[in-house]
Amino acid sequence: MKKTLQQIITFVSFILILLILNNSVKSYLVAQEIENYNTILLVRTASNIILSLVSLFVIKKLNLFELGGLKAIKTEKKGLLIFPLIYLVALNLLFADDIPNFTNTNLIILLIYCLSIGVSEELSLRSVLLPLFIKHFGNSKKSVIKSIFAAAAIFGLLHLIKFDKGIYGEISQFFFATFIGIMFGALLIVTKRIYPLIIIHMLIDLAAKLDDIGVNFKAEDINETDLTGAIFTVIITLPCLFYGMYIMKKHIPNDLSITK
Repeated sequence: MKKTLQQIITFVSFILILLILNNSVKSYLVAQEIENYNTILLVRTASNIILSLVSLFVIKKLNLFELGGLKAIKTEKKGLLIFPLIYLVALNLLFADDIPNFTNTNLIILLIYCLSIGVSEELSLRSVLLPLFIKHFGNSKKSVIKSIFAAAAIFGLLHLIKFDKGIYGEISQFFFATFIGIMFGALLIVTKRIYPLIIIHMLIDLAAKLDDIGVNFKAEDINETDLTGAIFTVIITLPCLFYGMYIMKKHIPNDLSITK
């Protein structure tokens, strides 16, 4: 158990360093007046590719294929994937601003970037950290649920790296990401496949980023979220938490069997 905990700490530390470097590189480029939309997104995509490759290496090294949803088996209980796809994509489109003019190149690079987000975040958080927590806590239903919450909390904390939304905005961002992480973690355990979650994650990010497509980056000021906005963000994300809890209660077995 101690070894597994060390592996978790080491991997989370690596993600933190990569995120900090990624934000630093972006800030440096903007400071040098390299603000081009395509350039910044390609830099971020490269960072995501590095995280994906390292995650795959860890998955192979620690044999996390089955728990990580990478084993060649049929996706189970596919119907459970409909809610996160429809709800979160619709939510992002509903609150999106007008889509600006963009080129085909902008769209292609945005698609690649969003795919890289889905691959890197799902492989690292769901296919590496969640299995490691399960190995640490155990295979019982209670232990698996504890693992899902732990991995989701780290997912939420990692969204605070930029800290550009003010205290209320950061708190709401933590809960927003954590609730989604709980739902996605539960879905991985039940469906036993990571690939559908990667596609859903990609589509959610695409819907969220369409209203900025082709817009060059500028030096970022703190854009504080007020208390009302923060509460609203948490409330509209609560269905993800409730859905995740429903999946855990109804669909996770009492003892998670793992092929040796």
